[in-house]
Amino acid sequence: MVRRYVLGVVVSAVLTFGTTVPVYAQQAEPVAHSITPLDIRVLRPASVVPTTDGRHLVFEAVISNFSTLPLTLSALRLGTVEQPEALGRFEDKALAELLQRPGGKAAEPSAEGGPSPATIGGNSFAVALFDVPVSDGIMVGDVRLGLSIAPFRPGLPDTTLNATVPVPLDRTPAVVLSSPLMGLGWVAFNALSNTSIHRTTLMVVDGQARVPERYAIDFMKLGEDGREFSGDQASNDSWAGYGQPILAVADGVIESIRDGLPDNVPGQPAAQKATLDTIAGNQVILHIGGVYVVYAHLIPGSIAVRPGQAVRRGQVLGRLGNSGQSDAPHLHLQVGDQGHVAAADGLPFVFDAFTLAGVVPDADALDKGQAWRPDQAPQPRHRQLPVENAVMGF
Repeated sequence: MVRRYVLGVVVSAVLTFGTTVPVYAQQAEPVAHSITPLDIRVLRPASVVPTTDGRHLVFEAVISNFSTLPLTLSALRLGTVEQPEALGRFEDKALAELLQRPGGKAAEPSAEGGPSPATIGGNSFAVALFDVPVSDGIMVGDVRLGLSIAPFRPGLPDTTLNATVPVPLDRTPAVVLSSPLMGLGWVAFNALSNTSIHRTTLMVVDGQARVPERYAIDFMKLGEDGREFSGDQASNDSWAGYGQPILAVADGVIESIRDGLPDNVPGQPAAQKATLDTIAGNQVILHIGGVYVVYAHLIPGSIAVRPGQAVRRGQVLGRLGNSGQSDAPHLHLQVGDQGHVAAADGLPFVFDAFTLAGVVPDADALDKGQAWRPDQAPQPRHRQLPVENAVMGF
């Protein structure tokens, strides 16, 4: 008991004062180990994803404070051992925008005298969401994530408790999909960005925290007039995408379907209470090459396939609707490692070929009935993932 008590006192002192303890191993030079109360865990190995605006390095880091003291991050650094900030240094507002509290949005700027949005309370944690542009000239290899903490008692240096951890890298190529829809004017709402509701939603299912919608897209169609709807906004039939055919993105086998849930009234609360069974509404899950493609929010009764059925690329699976957790007709599309919309981890995917018509600058304006007009000539794209609000044609 005495020995355990003494060890506990030593550990407590180290966590309180942030001491760096040299550990002498069987080697020529001592190795300095940084003992800090912050635990850094990468949720899933990082991926380098080709997108419509360049390559992106995407991953999440859970930063947990194991002490009772609130600690404020002063900087996060992303790079390599040789170049610790080669991929970015995040401070002040940029740092605050990276940090999420599960179930919430990015931290807001602190009020006068209030805690910093980069403060992690005692016995608490935050999640840093990384979606970092990577120039074509940079080879992504041995990635390291480092952090520094602001002084938490008088007399400490400007930053202290520096720590660096390796970031595992998933080198598996992104899943290549053909078009899930037909025609022009498809907006990739809530696609990849650090502010997308898909990106910021962490779900704990079956005892595991995941980001199932990490790369998910909500496809909504614009009519020839550049508007989402024409006529009565509260009628599903007024929306340009409603009833559009939904296509198999590859040869595969139908894993499961869900049908019989009602369409919602646009702009109104969902007709069905959201549960793990109903959140995606009427859905089709397609198994292709070891991964699963989820098509959600279909029209009730429109699903044209059954579980276990083999389908071919381009085959019609159902019709775009407004069922489940949805407030307007759209197709929610995602790829995951499991055959469930929530009990899965989101995997990167790209489309083999499409046309990029531009980007919607103000999604709220579209929802209010305003029209979008392209400001560039259509560009053919291949094997890329659209970023948030990109306008596409298939």
